[in-house]
Amino acid sequence: MINKNNKTMYKLLRELGNVHGIATMTILSLNSFIESIRQLKCTKKETLPLYFELANALKNSQPNIIPLMHLLEQFENEMQESLTSDMDLETRRQKTIEILQKKIELFQSNAARVTENGLNYINDKDVIIVHSASSVVTTILVQAKKKLNRCFKVIILEHNPERTRQTVRALRDAGIEHIVAPAQNLSHYIEGANKMFVGALTITSDHKIVAPTGTAGTVSLCHLNKICVHLFANSLHYSHRDSTHQEIYEEQEQTYSANMNFNMTTHSHDLVDLELIDHIITETGEIQKGTYPV
Repeated sequence: MINKNNKTMYKLLRELGNVHGIATMTILSLNSFIESIRQLKCTKKETLPLYFELANALKNSQPNIIPLMHLLEQFENEMQESLTSDMDLETRRQKTIEILQKKIELFQSNAARVTENGLNYINDKDVIIVHSASSVVTTILVQAKKKLNRCFKVIILEHNPERTRQTVRALRDAGIEHIVAPAQNLSHYIEGANKMFVGALTITSDHKIVAPTGTAGTVSLCHLNKICVHLFANSLHYSHRDSTHQEIYEEQEQTYSANMNFNMTTHSHDLVDLELIDHIITETGEIQKGTYPV
């Protein structure tokens, strides 16, 4: 049962995720969890149930934040093993914070290795399409310029205004040549491109990726035009569940257009068939499609 407070939290997570990306959201959520533990006032007996209550609420977000879910599941298992009845309240608090900090370090380490592997997929004279570029994709582009001095161009498809602004600023600061175009105008630029880079909220067990709205159309057009699509995501993004269980948020909005009122049905994210992806790169390097990291 999702209560009103949880619905508000899930809306906030969606909005922040749309702006900052899933990697940043995962770390923000874990840091917020740590801060809530620091401020929590309760008895020793109440600590574990309250910690697990918050972890469970985060795991049920709409849509599911799979990297966060995996890290919180690890956290819960380690808490069961690490907390003993003879620990006082402050020792329990510090142990809990220590476990969560290690989860943040694990996620950051995986992301850094994905970035390092991603540098192998940028060459001079590449023209790379990005749609609502994830933080890992943006970092790969910037590091390819700064570390390797690669000369390439990026076509940024405008999606979320704030995300587009962040991407433009990062590429501009790095001195990377780029243009910005509406996603619906990609057909005018597609012949000049040779690669597309994309991140993912989730990679599901039925071989689909959950990605920002509009990604499905962009990936399909690239696939149709034989432009290689590269997916960059660490193994914590892999879900053991299929796409029907990702809790993609659906909403009906009252809309007024052309002198008519009607309901507009929207979804928070797209589903993209993994068969349309040519290269899947994780922290261990490129993997074969259908292969799931352990």
